[in-house]
Amino acid sequence: MAHLFISYSRNDRPVVEKLSLALEEAGHSVWWDRHIRGGAAFAKDIESQLIKADAIIVAWSSDANVSDWVKDEAVYARDKGKLIPICLTDCEAPMGFRQYQTIDFQHWKGDPAAPALHSILSAIAEISGAEAPAAPPPIKKNLFQKVLTQKPYQLGAAAAAIAVVLLVALVFLRTGGDGPGDDARTANMLPGPSEVSIAVLPFADMSAEGNQAHFARGLSEELLNLLVTVEGLGVASRTSSFTYTENKIEELNIDIEDIADRLKVNHILEGSVRKMGDDLRITAQLINARDNKHLWSQTYDRQSTDIFRIQDEIATAVVEQLRKEFGIVAPSAPIVKKRDTENISAYELYLEARELYLGRGAGRAAVEESMQLFEQVVEMDPAFARGWEGLAAVYGVATSYGILDRDYSALALVANKKALEIDPDLSMPYAVIGLTYRSHYPTPWAESFDNLNKAIERDPKNISAWQWLGMNYISVGAHQDAVKAFTKCLELDETRGLCRRYRSVSNYVLGKIDLVLADANINAEANYFRGFDVYVPLFLERDDRMMAFAASRMVNWQVDFPHQELISALETPDSQPPERLKAFKDWGKEKRVDILDNTNLMLALRNYDEINVNTFDNDYVYLWLPQFAHYRTTPQFKKLTEDLGLVAYWRERGFPPQCRVLSETDFACD
Repeated sequence: MAHLFISYSRNDRPVVEKLSLALEEAGHSVWWDRHIRGGAAFAKDIESQLIKADAIIVAWSSDANVSDWVKDEAVYARDKGKLIPICLTDCEAPMGFRQYQTIDFQHWKGDPAAPALHSILSAIAEISGAEAPAAPPPIKKNLFQKVLTQKPYQLGAAAAAIAVVLLVALVFLRTGGDGPGDDARTANMLPGPSEVSIAVLPFADMSAEGNQAHFARGLSEELLNLLVTVEGLGVASRTSSFTYTENKIEELNIDIEDIADRLKVNHILEGSVRKMGDDLRITAQLINARDNKHLWSQTYDRQSTDIFRIQDEIATAVVEQLRKEFGIVAPSAPIVKKRDTENISAYELYLEARELYLGRGAGRAAVEESMQLFEQVVEMDPAFARGWEGLAAVYGVATSYGILDRDYSALALVANKKALEIDPDLSMPYAVIGLTYRSHYPTPWAESFDNLNKAIERDPKNISAWQWLGMNYISVGAHQDAVKAFTKCLELDETRGLCRRYRSVSNYVLGKIDLVLADANINAEANYFRGFDVYVPLFLERDDRMMAFAASRMVNWQVDFPHQELISALETPDSQPPERLKAFKDWGKEKRVDILDNTNLMLALRNYDEINVNTFDNDYVYLWLPQFAHYRTTPQFKKLTEDLGLVAYWRERGFPPQCRVLSETDFACD
């Protein structure tokens, strides 16, 4: 078999480790820089291995594309006819390598039967003369792929009806969207021994009154945030791991190995909290999920004033155990969390307020309670920077939950300013400022982008900042950049349905339908259907009106919604009789729904004159969809983009690829 060399950026090491293991299991020998001998001359070792290699795999990514090391090794591979390019996060290779077909590994999770791995094995065989791999088994298509790859006449009425029932049933059988998926969807091999990873489960509340759940979960998150900072340690996202409460584990009848399998980690940190007055008992234990072996456990009987020290001790002990077991890169000194308040009562209230904010999917009541608690926190300790940060965050989302009694945009900016005056190194205040600017018309887009980028500079793992940055890119029409931002969001938290939805939409605008459907299917399996009306035209293109109706029904669920009129509007965009708009206005009047606030609907009906900054629903994705290209050629589009601040931003920082300057005062978009 072949001797292989892998060239990559250090930030892509986790994927390269998986790839190396898969290639070795296929019978090849693989060299990458983990094999450099201690004390060896770095460049000399690499040069020797490049010469020996039968084939050289270059893993392009956003980091690798700007690495001089990777590009130098790619030049050597190209000149010697040994180059096999793959892409991990950015499939546009650097100049000089774009004429080579690149194998897409963006969605590869380590599956040895995946088509991407088969493609790379075939390329190795072609270059080195090694034995060609057997053809992979056919991929089982998901519901969307089955429908869209069938010719219309192949899908009979009965089959179409069944498909609709299956699709619509996903809506009515929803379990809330936050729970783990079924075994068939989530079953994955546990990470290999070289992948050191951990999930922090929400600590159980063992207090006699059972009233410390928020405090216990808050403590768990503080530990998670400490562990995230450890280099070489993969940490499951809060969204994923906090699903597995004690009650949920009992309900699903699963054990630690099952949880680790679903979360794709090989260690679990769990524990409990018992609080009575100022007395605390915190128990924590670290478990190796492969053999259910308890690597470490400790019980802390302390006072509440010791809460910060307990967090440091637990995090330090966990990292020390993992370092002993795997030799991960970790600080030798104890982990010490920055103390930003001496008021323990304010801190405990902060933990409760933050948990309510993070659990705001429960609805308006959670947001209102979180807001009240954060306001108490900063009143108790006006110098508590994270208290102001949290208050700014909840102010920033208040209007999205129908809380309109105050000017929350202005309040968010004031709270953010206070947080940054106390601690300029915080990330979230900049992110919230960037988000808050979106509610101002005309939007100061340049300032919004600058603040979001400041947030990411201070915390590259700020998921919200990446999500809001991607939303900004969609707004200004920069869909390639949007895909990159949402991909980063999903790398940090693969359960973030909103990031997956918007990545799917950006790929739709870019014409990458396979990627559109891949993300749509994952969201559907996770019971996330927000924005699924985007896919109605995909079904109509296949003359499959029944599936189009089902997709419309997922979003427009109100009683007696005129689905027939909407489908007809999309089928015959150039013919919009007045009766159609009247049917929607009559329905809206009867149901007390302002249809003018539904920008997607107004675009479908070509009711352009009533789309303005006062009726625009702030969901910019619809402005760029292929089915609404006609709108982008109209004076109404130019007026709206001017009023939204987009034209000013474009003139300052450049127009998107689908738009071009015609003169100093005019432009055109496709």
